[in-house]
Amino acid sequence: MPSPKTTADVLIIGGGYAGLAAASTLYRATHSTIVFDSGLFRDDKAPHVRLLPAWDGTESSKYRQKARAELENTGLCSFIDAQVTTIERQEGQDYEWRVTANDGQEYHGRKVVLATGTDEIYPDIPGYQDCWVTGIFPCMFQFGYEERGCASAGILVVDKLASVLPQVVKLAGDTRKFARQVVLYTNGDEKVTAQLQELTNGVDYLAIEARSIQRLRKGQERAEVTVELEGGDERKEGFLVHQPWTRLRGNLPAQLGVETTPMGDIRVEHPFPATSVPGVYAAGDCASPFKNASMAIAAGVCAGNGVARELPAGI
Repeated sequence: MPSPKTTADVLIIGGGYAGLAAASTLYRATHSTIVFDSGLFRDDKAPHVRLLPAWDGTESSKYRQKARAELENTGLCSFIDAQVTTIERQEGQDYEWRVTANDGQEYHGRKVVLATGTDEIYPDIPGYQDCWVTGIFPCMFQFGYEERGCASAGILVVDKLASVLPQVVKLAGDTRKFARQVVLYTNGDEKVTAQLQELTNGVDYLAIEARSIQRLRKGQERAEVTVELEGGDERKEGFLVHQPWTRLRGNLPAQLGVETTPMGDIRVEHPFPATSVPGVYAAGDCASPFKNASMAIAAGVCAGNGVARELPAGI
């Protein structure tokens, strides 16, 4: 029997919004958890909490610190500041799952919640990464409000957004709430340009810029970005909008063999986000197209509910 210090009812891999919410739900059901916190968070470049009443504008690190302290005080949740490198099922064991951290220590649990998050895949445009979330925003409900009233904003219709043009039109409507004009940048893609011209015909606040983008340059004022275009022309935008492709962080989903969606997220059932692997749940950015704090917290609560109902009484 493994040492009690390395066992728990549930192993939660990820110490962000979803993992913390899952742990909070599980202790309320009297179940013990170990939360593995790698210290890697997708919102590190945009550190302020949004869409979370009473926490709006607070540093996300302060939210995590408070939640962690509350959980540690329950006596049912412990934290391991390490990255999980391997995960495997132990057939016929009370503690069915075994994970190994990057320090070589093994931990055992009856169920698993993956809250491992995702990473962005930035498009091949010089300067893009320097502007990400300081001048390029993925979501108008999380960003944009502080820039309201600007003369013009742009949408980069490349990579992922080039494959979902009706969504681009909706995103343009969202962007219009904060800018008087919206420019759609197609980066020289003639097919995308032609399709957008048909979709946006007659929309007076929209313009299409079909030339190739040479570089993006972050401005000094607020979220301003200068778009350097083929031929030497430049356009200054109050901010840009783009939703890049994402990939699952780490190799644990691949080790487990969980099913994924066409967008690359872990496929889960709803409302309680069980994966295709029995005994494994997933919550947060890794299992949702809606990658923000409030949605991750809601998913973590649902995962905790689902897991708790598969476990016997904890006391």
